[in-house]
Amino acid sequence: MILAMPLFCMLASCAPAANESSQALYALRTDQQMDHIVIGYQNGERLSYIDTTAGNAFKEVSMPVVEPAPQGLELRGAAGNLTSLDGKWGASCATRSDCTVTLKADTRKSFSVSRVRALTQLYFSPDSSFAFLVEKAPNLRFPLRCSLEDERDVIAYDTKTGANSVLTTVCGGFPYGSLRWYELSTK
Repeated sequence: MILAMPLFCMLASCAPAANESSQALYALRTDQQMDHIVIGYQNGERLSYIDTTAGNAFKEVSMPVVEPAPQGLELRGAAGNLTSLDGKWGASCATRSDCTVTLKADTRKSFSVSRVRALTQLYFSPDSSFAFLVEKAPNLRFPLRCSLEDERDVIAYDTKTGANSVLTTVCGGFPYGSLRWYELSTK
């Protein structure tokens, strides 16, 4: 029985509870529909973005793109107390552990982020309702999402509730370091 549990976790990938995951994705999808804020990257005059209304698939649109002012928090390689670029968020990070990220104006709004697995900064949406970062995917996860290539997960956080979820997985060669928050033009 003891050996069966690790095998079960490998096969099922021991994902977060469906309720928490569903809550974060539902909130992000609603925000995309209402405020037209998406996570994507600029490719010339085109924007490739994660469409939460279409199963988190990437879509591409042709439009002039203005990248919002970055609202990030660098957690990688740092320890102690940190502050986001806009001064709204703080993080308490112990050496080799998770960071607790807290809204300075309302300390009830906090969530935990793995700084060891983080590959990018933690980026906040323009209204600070959501955050995302890219992190290393688990080494042994089935089914494989990228054949034998490296897998990286885009993790979305609902900053109001602290819920988080894997938004999508990107494969080796994907420019994950270029992902930012963008506003889709409604014109």
